[in-house]
Amino acid sequence: MLSIPNMVMIGGNSRNSGKTTMACKIISKLSVIHEVIGLKVTSIRPDEREMHGTHTEENTPGFTIFEELNPDSYKDTSKMLRAGATRVFYIRISENYIEKAVLHFILKYINKQIIVCESRSLRLIINPGLFLMMMRLPDESKKKKDAADFLSRADSVFDFNEGVSVLDQFVDKLQVIDCKFILNG
Repeated sequence: MLSIPNMVMIGGNSRNSGKTTMACKIISKLSVIHEVIGLKVTSIRPDEREMHGTHTEENTPGFTIFEELNPDSYKDTSKMLRAGATRVFYIRISENYIEKAVLHFILKYINKQIIVCESRSLRLIINPGLFLMMMRLPDESKKKKDAADFLSRADSVFDFNEGVSVLDQFVDKLQVIDCKFILNG
């Protein structure tokens, strides 16, 4: 397992579970003091291409990396730029290339910055400094079963139905000291 202590990873049990909302809140807070890189990673199946918008991509066998430069679009990556990330990347990946894509990205683009990453699947190969799970309930039994392994790995779990005030309280307590995530209070 790859250890990336300067990464906050945010997963979820479904679309619209608050992953991007939480990522943007964390970016907004941490970017005041630290250089923050935003990252969104998705495993794209052919029928999901339209869900994530269109991008101009750098193609590599098994994965593509796109740097978001437009803060004015509706995409999650644009929202991360607006929140204060120095740079934001979107990686679209085939499941067999997850580790290769992550290593390529880290070696090419990361130099001690804080990484706020929206991905659940990366938790299978990365031990981040902080892993958060966002849940939108009620959850269908299949999605709950699918998320169970990730829930057991989470440092904190949030029910997005409770509203953003719960997220705000969490982010207010979050600090980074010597590349370690600390919750005060």
